[in-house]
Amino acid sequence: MKEQNPSNSYIMPIKTAIIGASGNVGRYLWRSYREAFPDCVGTSFSNPGDGLTFFDIRKPDLAALRLEATGHKAILISSAKPNIGYCEEHQEAARAVNVEGTLELIRQAGRTSLQVIFFSTDYVFGNRPGPHDDDEAPRPTTEYGRQKAAVEEAIASLAENHLVLRLSKIFTAVKGDRTLLDDIASSLAAGRVVRAARDQIFCPTYVEDLVQAVGGIQAKGLRGRMNVANPARWSRADAAIAMAKAMRVDPSLVEVISLYDIPSMAGRPLDTSMACPRLIREVGPTFQPLETFIERVAANWAIQ
Repeated sequence: MKEQNPSNSYIMPIKTAIIGASGNVGRYLWRSYREAFPDCVGTSFSNPGDGLTFFDIRKPDLAALRLEATGHKAILISSAKPNIGYCEEHQEAARAVNVEGTLELIRQAGRTSLQVIFFSTDYVFGNRPGPHDDDEAPRPTTEYGRQKAAVEEAIASLAENHLVLRLSKIFTAVKGDRTLLDDIASSLAAGRVVRAARDQIFCPTYVEDLVQAVGGIQAKGLRGRMNVANPARWSRADAAIAMAKAMRVDPSLVEVISLYDIPSMAGRPLDTSMACPRLIREVGPTFQPLETFIERVAANWAIQ
C-alpha cells in the first residue's frame, strides 16, 4: 500500500541508486526515485526480486552496477545491520556490513562522479541529554552506534562529494509493518501490556517526510553532515499512552517504566532526540505531527 503525503510539494529527485532498497526506508526512497527514473537501480542482498538487483555489500562491486553509464548521479547507502542486539552479539558479522563493506563501497564511489549519501543514526550520540545538534561529536554507547560513527569519521577521506544524514526513529502508517506505532497498536489491540519507557526520548519521523527531506537536500546540492528528523521530541511512553487513548482501550495496558528496568537495554542511550538547524535553515522541509499518524494507525487496529 502506498502512503500519501499531501503536505509536501513534490521535489523532482536526482537519479540515485539505493543500496539496500528492500528495507523499511530504502523501499520508499527507491519507489520515489523510480517515479521519475523507472530504471533507477535498487539493490538487495537478503530479499532480491521485484526489480531489485542482487548486491552483497560485504564484497561490493560498484562497477558492476554501471551507474554512471545509466545516468545515475548519486548512491544512497541505506543497507545496514541495524538491530542493536544483533550488533552486540555478532560484532564481526555486523561490522562486515556496517563498516568494512560500507567503507569499501564508499571508497569505490569516491573514484567516480557519484555523490555518496550515507544514512547514519541518532545512536551515535550516546547518553548525553538531547536534543543533539548537527555538529555534536559522536560518543556512542552501543556497538551499532560505534559502527556508524566509524563510517562517519572515515567518509570524508574516501569521498569528497558526500552527505552523512543522521536519522531518528522512522515509521510508517501501514498495518502490520511493525514500525513504532504499528507495533504499539497491534499489542494493544491484542490486549497485551505495552512496557514503554518515559525516559526513552527520540524524534519519530514519518517515512514519506524523510523521502521529501532527502530530495530537498539533494536539490540544494548540500554536502557534509546533518541531522534529518522531525524536530518534535517524544518519549516511547507518551506515544503509547496517546495510542491507547486513540484506540479507546484500557489505559492500564500501558506500563510506564524506565528503559533500564529492562536488563537487555542497559547501556543504550536514553535521549537520542535531534535538533536539525541546518536542515531547517537550508531546506525547510515540512514534517507532519505524530498525532496525525497515531489516529491513522489506531484506526488500522480499531477493535470491532
